[in-house]
Amino acid sequence: MADIRHLLNVTEHGRGETPLLLIHGFGCDQTAWRRLLPFLEADYRLILLDLAGFGCAAPEAFDPERHATPAGHAEDIVALCDALSLEGAVMLGHSIGGTIGLLASIARPQAFRRLVMVCSSARYLDDPPDYRGGYSHDQLDGLMQLMEQNYLDWAGTLSKVALGDAATASHEHDLRERFLAVEPQVLRPLARSIFLGDTRHHLAEVSVPSLIVQTARDAIVPLEAAEYLQAHLPESELAVMESAGHYPQLTDPELLARTLQGRVTIRAGRP
Repeated sequence: MADIRHLLNVTEHGRGETPLLLIHGFGCDQTAWRRLLPFLEADYRLILLDLAGFGCAAPEAFDPERHATPAGHAEDIVALCDALSLEGAVMLGHSIGGTIGLLASIARPQAFRRLVMVCSSARYLDDPPDYRGGYSHDQLDGLMQLMEQNYLDWAGTLSKVALGDAATASHEHDLRERFLAVEPQVLRPLARSIFLGDTRHHLAEVSVPSLIVQTARDAIVPLEAAEYLQAHLPESELAVMESAGHYPQLTDPELLARTLQGRVTIRAGRP
């Protein structure tokens, strides 16, 4: 069997000793972290990857059935933690990448000292009266139908919605092209699993302290969903960035770095 590091196109950067495992979100790859890396490389051993089916991950890494769910991708992260003998790492995951890292931490809690989840959610679908995920069944059905019928229009629409007030022409083009670079047969089933799924029941299984980072105005993940994570994860903290959009690592990396500074262990051996 091929090395999981090859399969997931693992690359390492940085000059620090503390491992920082970066897991990208839906429709992206490890290059989505590009603008954030200069703020982190002095203090961390940065470990980047492309989830199966994304970026430059090996074609043979992708299993259509297993990788149609976040749990399947979490299995890969567990395998990677074992291959790298990770211990006491920080996990930085964006959106569904944060959920994937959270699921991996349940299986390998010793691999992580801290989970950092940026614009992540345990459930995107509203569950009234007590839970607001941000979307009704009709809204998600419409999004899924557009994705099935016109992938190009779907990519353009979601890019604008996800960037929100942080949108610029260049950011919209960048994000749209990222979506379009992923094969529809990879994104469609995973999108359905993500948007209609529910990981709230897993939160009580997490034993690693966590930091939830949320932008103040995110059309994909409402603040209530981030507050739910903070309320139901052990030893958790919520940091709200005074910025907009679902992709702060693309649109405001300096503010994201400042938000992390002081809240996350930034030097080896420092509590």
